[in-house]
Amino acid sequence: MNTSYKKQKIESVINVSEIVTIHYFEFDRNFKSHGEKHDFWEIVYVDKGEAIIKTKSREFTLKQGEAVFHKPNEFHAVSANGLVAPNVFIITFVCKSKSMDFFKGKHLRVPTPLRSYISEIISESEATYHLERNNPHLTELIEKQNPPQGSKQLIKVNLEMLLIKLLRFDINIKSTVIPIMPADRLTEDITQLLGSNIYGKISVSDICRKLNFSRTYISARFKQTLGMTINEYMTKLKIEEAKTLIREEKHSISQISEMLCYDNPHYFSRVFKKVTNMSPREYKESVKI
Repeated sequence: MNTSYKKQKIESVINVSEIVTIHYFEFDRNFKSHGEKHDFWEIVYVDKGEAIIKTKSREFTLKQGEAVFHKPNEFHAVSANGLVAPNVFIITFVCKSKSMDFFKGKHLRVPTPLRSYISEIISESEATYHLERNNPHLTELIEKQNPPQGSKQLIKVNLEMLLIKLLRFDINIKSTVIPIMPADRLTEDITQLLGSNIYGKISVSDICRKLNFSRTYISARFKQTLGMTINEYMTKLKIEEAKTLIREEKHSISQISEMLCYDNPHYFSRVFKKVTNMSPREYKESVKI
């Protein structure tokens, strides 16, 4: 029996042909770039804090969770505001798809469900390339030996998915239909409690009492969702906050240790080095550009 199959051609709405640079900057509060322009696209996304964006036609503040798109050959500069030390993700790439016209001059808030694509890009990039986190003059990605199989393709795929989802999200907002991704509400409640206690102390037992779940259930659910324990996540939050405080240069290492409720500066320094592979003082020097 002969069966006739019809093949469906797949249209590429967004096709990223080349990745140029990938950065995850931890700027100090006084960072200021001289500006540049190039013949490819650039996305600037503020992961923490805020940054000042300048083009020939405008200057504005890019807040946490927001992104700006610079089209090819557009002059642009990014700076800290002198008060807050921001974390900024920047990726540059070649894409000649007509759909990219949507992003010309676009300044938007990246919906929370879509930020996971940025996290995946960063994760795959760190596994694939020798990324210098605070070198704004980097013009070439240096590949590591034996990177994970398919990692470059995953960077491309996640970037394309982010762009396509942003296109869809804009269309859906206009039609009042906003896509909602399923979330683990319990994990979200735990992370909110931890986030509100960065400058304090909260134990797993405290969380259990507040949320009315057993320690075993909460611990297992959290690790299954995020891949780390509650205490590991809290340590990560505190060290990320410490890095910001160090870059802002308003407090000494001892003061930061006390602010974040560590028992003493020596213990704080040990934890900091375990997480970052640098002592607090080494980190302070590393972010000077």
